[in-house]
Amino acid sequence: MTDNHSQIPPQRPDFIIDSWDFSVVPAQPVHQNYHQRQQSWFHFQRDLPGLSDWLLAAGIPEPLIDAVLEEDTRPRFERVSAGFLLILRGVNLGLGEQPEDMVSLRILFYNDNLYSFRKRPVNAVRALQKKLELGQGPDSIADFLVHLVDETNNQLEQLLDTIELEMEELEDDSKGTTAQRQRQLTVLHRRLLRLTRFVRPQIAALDKLAVDGPKLFEAEWVQWLLNERDNTQRELENMDMLLEQVWMLREHLQQEVAEKMNRNTYWLSMVAGVFLPISFLTGLFGINIGGMPGIDDAAAFWIFSGALLIIAVVEFLLLRRLRFW
Repeated sequence: MTDNHSQIPPQRPDFIIDSWDFSVVPAQPVHQNYHQRQQSWFHFQRDLPGLSDWLLAAGIPEPLIDAVLEEDTRPRFERVSAGFLLILRGVNLGLGEQPEDMVSLRILFYNDNLYSFRKRPVNAVRALQKKLELGQGPDSIADFLVHLVDETNNQLEQLLDTIELEMEELEDDSKGTTAQRQRQLTVLHRRLLRLTRFVRPQIAALDKLAVDGPKLFEAEWVQWLLNERDNTQRELENMDMLLEQVWMLREHLQQEVAEKMNRNTYWLSMVAGVFLPISFLTGLFGINIGGMPGIDDAAAFWIFSGALLIIAVVEFLLLRRLRFW
């Protein structure tokens, strides 16, 4: 009598999110015998217990384990004896998250297996998982790596398209007050700086990967990696252009505010200039002492008011003739 329970594969450890075998085409999911696999991809939740011991059992050196599990990282590439370590950053499209707060994805290629580590979900990896489940995904480790960089660039491009639309809205002088547009521009500037902080070193990491690629992969896949590196460079150039637009628009808004202040100050000065002699005369005739002319004349007030009006009109015409406005 056959024991059906013996045919049930052992339960996958909690820290393994997904695993695929690329030694066959199309790739097949892996559910057991993880340490005996070759040409396979393993995706891990790096903040769960037991992962370090699992990696040690897979023959990965402890310094590399520390590198892929450390908390604070930036994009970089490091060649090791049996592979390489690549750290990338992807756009954070999680619910309630800031897209420019890019999430870290650590990739370790070691002894023909690819290991990836995440703490927060990475949309680029999620997109590849869906393709693999449909049988439409990459068919080798090198192809998987190219697709991963491509998906990362696609997510970044979508975010930059959204930022460009926001920039076009801010450049429209008919929408919003100057103060509102300045506040929105500051937020947009901060978002772009966060993006460039990680994308710039990511290009350097991809450059190094492309240089060492011929030692690890076929020439065709190295060329695809170079293409993806160029795409990343193009996105960085778009970000630099957007930053230039931010500075230009900021200067435009500051100039607009300065012109408005100068215009208001100018008109206040003109009004003060017109009323200066009038104020002098009203102050002078407001002295409450004997000897003031017109004290005993009932029409003196109207005569004085008429004289002030004539003085104001003469000043206005004189300033107009001198082209003060």
